[in-house]
Amino acid sequence: MTTNPATISLTDLGNLGAPYAHEWREAEPRDPLVLPNSVFKWYHVRRVGETMPDDMDRDGRALIADAVAAGHWTPEYGLNIALIHLSKTHAFLIAGVWRGHNELWLRHYFKDLTTSEPFARIDTSGQDVPGACVWEMGVLCHERMVWHRYLFSDRADADKQTWLTDVYRGRV
Repeated sequence: MTTNPATISLTDLGNLGAPYAHEWREAEPRDPLVLPNSVFKWYHVRRVGETMPDDMDRDGRALIADAVAAGHWTPEYGLNIALIHLSKTHAFLIAGVWRGHNELWLRHYFKDLTTSEPFARIDTSGQDVPGACVWEMGVLCHERMVWHRYLFSDRADADKQTWLTDVYRGRV
Protein backbone atom coordinates (compact mmCIF):
# COMPACT_ATOMS: atom_id res chain seq x y z
CA MET A 1 0.00 0.00 0.00
CA THR A 2 1.38 3.42 -0.97
CA THR A 3 0.56 6.67 0.79
CA ASN A 4 0.49 9.85 -1.21
CA PRO A 5 2.55 12.43 0.76
CA ALA A 6 0.18 15.18 -0.40
CA THR A 7 -2.65 13.55 1.62
CA ILE A 8 -0.80 13.44 4.96
CA SER A 9 -1.97 16.08 7.42
CA LEU A 10 1.00 17.99 8.86
CA THR A 11 -1.00 20.60 10.75
CA ASP A 12 -0.06 19.27 14.20
CA LEU A 13 3.57 18.50 13.31
CA GLY A 14 6.67 20.68 13.11
CA ASN A 15 5.27 23.52 15.21
CA LEU A 16 8.31 24.96 17.01
CA GLY A 17 6.62 27.71 18.94
CA ALA A 18 6.69 31.48 18.58
CA PRO A 19 9.81 32.27 20.64
CA TYR A 20 12.17 30.43 18.28
CA ALA A 21 13.80 32.55 15.57
CA HIS A 22 16.28 30.72 13.38
CA GLU A 23 19.57 32.34 12.41
CA TRP A 24 22.67 31.67 10.37
CA ARG A 25 25.89 30.59 12.03
CA GLU A 26 29.44 30.71 10.67
CA ALA A 27 31.87 27.84 10.24
CA GLU A 28 35.57 28.61 10.21
CA PRO A 29 38.40 26.13 9.71
CA ARG A 30 41.26 26.48 12.17
CA ASP A 31 44.73 24.96 12.33
CA PRO A 32 44.46 21.18 12.52
CA LEU A 33 45.18 19.32 15.74
CA VAL A 34 48.28 17.29 14.91
CA LEU A 35 49.01 14.31 17.15
CA PRO A 36 51.43 11.40 16.78
CA ASN A 37 49.90 9.16 14.09
CA SER A 38 46.76 11.28 13.82
CA VAL A 39 45.43 14.63 12.65
CA PHE A 40 42.07 16.29 13.32
CA LYS A 41 40.75 18.95 10.98
CA TRP A 42 39.52 21.63 13.37
CA TYR A 43 36.52 23.94 13.01
CA HIS A 44 34.78 26.66 14.95
CA VAL A 45 31.02 27.09 14.51
CA ARG A 46 29.56 30.20 16.09
CA ARG A 47 26.92 32.87 15.88
CA VAL A 48 27.62 35.58 13.33
CA GLY A 49 29.86 38.23 14.87
CA GLU A 50 30.88 36.09 17.86
CA THR A 51 34.45 35.02 18.61
CA MET A 52 35.52 31.65 19.96
CA PRO A 53 37.40 32.11 23.25
CA ASP A 54 41.03 30.98 22.97
CA ASP A 55 40.81 29.00 26.21
CA MET A 56 37.80 27.05 24.92
CA ASP A 57 39.72 26.10 21.80
CA ARG A 58 42.75 25.07 23.90
CA ASP A 59 40.55 23.03 26.27
CA GLY A 60 38.87 21.22 23.37
CA ARG A 61 42.18 20.38 21.73
CA ALA A 62 43.65 19.18 25.03
CA LEU A 63 40.62 16.98 25.72
CA ILE A 64 40.92 15.22 22.36
CA ALA A 65 44.72 14.96 22.55
CA ASP A 66 44.57 13.52 26.08
CA ALA A 67 41.92 10.93 25.12
CA VAL A 68 44.03 9.73 22.19
CA ALA A 69 47.34 9.80 24.15
CA ALA A 70 45.81 7.81 27.03
CA GLY A 71 44.57 5.14 24.62
CA HIS A 72 40.91 5.86 25.47
CA TRP A 73 40.23 6.61 21.83
CA THR A 74 41.87 5.15 18.76
CA PRO A 75 41.60 7.10 15.52
CA GLU A 76 41.64 4.13 13.16
CA TYR A 77 42.96 5.77 9.99
CA GLY A 78 44.46 8.88 11.57
CA LEU A 79 42.46 11.33 9.41
CA ASN A 80 39.76 12.86 11.64
CA ILE A 81 37.61 15.93 12.19
CA ALA A 82 36.51 18.02 15.17
CA LEU A 83 34.45 21.12 15.75
CA ILE A 84 33.55 23.37 18.62
CA HIS A 85 30.13 24.96 18.36
CA LEU A 86 29.74 28.05 20.53
CA SER A 87 26.09 28.83 21.18
CA LYS A 88 24.39 31.29 23.53
CA THR A 89 24.56 29.46 26.86
CA HIS A 90 26.50 26.33 25.99
CA ALA A 91 29.12 24.89 23.68
CA PHE A 92 29.52 21.52 22.04
CA LEU A 93 32.71 19.74 21.07
CA ILE A 94 32.12 17.08 18.44
CA ALA A 95 35.03 14.95 17.32
CA GLY A 96 34.83 12.21 14.73
CA VAL A 97 37.04 9.44 13.47
CA TRP A 98 36.54 7.53 10.24
CA ARG A 99 36.17 3.79 10.82
CA GLY A 100 35.08 0.84 8.75
CA HIS A 101 36.27 2.71 5.66
CA ASN A 102 33.16 4.89 5.36
CA GLU A 103 31.67 5.39 8.83
CA LEU A 104 32.09 8.57 10.88
CA TRP A 105 32.11 7.72 14.59
CA LEU A 106 31.45 10.75 16.78
CA ARG A 107 32.11 11.78 20.38
CA HIS A 108 29.99 14.59 21.80
CA TYR A 109 30.99 16.85 24.66
CA PHE A 110 28.96 19.60 26.34
CA LYS A 111 30.02 22.76 28.17
CA ASP A 112 27.64 24.93 30.17
CA LEU A 113 28.84 28.51 29.64
CA THR A 114 27.12 29.70 32.82
CA THR A 115 29.63 27.70 34.91
CA SER A 116 33.38 27.24 34.88
CA GLU A 117 33.05 23.49 34.39
CA PRO A 118 35.07 21.91 31.58
CA PHE A 119 33.68 20.05 28.59
CA ALA A 120 32.01 16.82 29.71
CA ARG A 121 31.26 13.81 27.55
CA ILE A 122 27.55 13.49 26.81
CA ASP A 123 25.97 10.33 28.19
CA THR A 124 24.97 8.08 25.29
CA SER A 125 23.31 5.33 27.30
CA GLY A 126 19.77 6.70 26.92
CA GLN A 127 17.16 5.95 24.31
CA ASP A 128 18.47 8.64 21.96
CA VAL A 129 21.96 9.96 21.45
CA PRO A 130 22.94 13.32 20.00
CA GLY A 131 23.57 13.60 16.31
CA ALA A 132 24.25 17.15 15.23
CA CYS A 133 22.32 20.38 14.91
CA VAL A 134 21.67 22.03 11.57
CA TRP A 135 24.74 24.27 11.92
CA GLU A 136 27.11 21.43 12.85
CA MET A 137 25.70 19.41 9.96
CA GLY A 138 26.97 22.08 7.57
CA VAL A 139 30.53 21.13 8.48
CA LEU A 140 29.78 17.40 8.72
CA CYS A 141 28.11 17.36 5.29
CA HIS A 142 31.15 19.04 3.76
CA GLU A 143 33.45 16.56 5.48
CA ARG A 144 31.31 13.67 4.28
CA MET A 145 31.89 14.71 0.69
CA VAL A 146 35.62 15.29 1.26
CA TRP A 147 35.96 11.76 2.69
CA HIS A 148 33.88 10.38 -0.17
CA ARG A 149 36.27 11.95 -2.70
CA TYR A 150 39.24 10.64 -0.71
CA LEU A 151 37.83 7.09 -0.82
CA PHE A 152 37.52 7.33 -4.62
CA SER A 153 41.12 8.55 -4.89
CA ASP A 154 44.30 6.49 -4.96
CA ARG A 155 44.72 7.53 -1.30
CA ALA A 156 48.31 8.54 -2.00
CA ASP A 157 50.11 11.28 -0.06
CA ALA A 158 48.82 13.96 -2.43
CA ASP A 159 45.25 12.73 -1.87
CA LYS A 160 45.76 12.93 1.90
CA GLN A 161 46.98 16.52 1.56
CA THR A 162 43.94 17.31 -0.57
CA TRP A 163 41.73 15.83 2.16
CA LEU A 164 43.47 17.94 4.83
CA THR A 165 43.26 21.22 2.95
CA ASP A 166 39.68 20.83 1.68
CA VAL A 167 37.85 22.65 4.47
CA TYR A 168 34.58 24.53 4.72
CA ARG A 169 34.30 28.21 5.55
CA GLY A 170 31.06 30.15 5.50
CA ARG A 171 27.45 30.26 6.57
CA VAL A 172 25.86 27.15 7.96
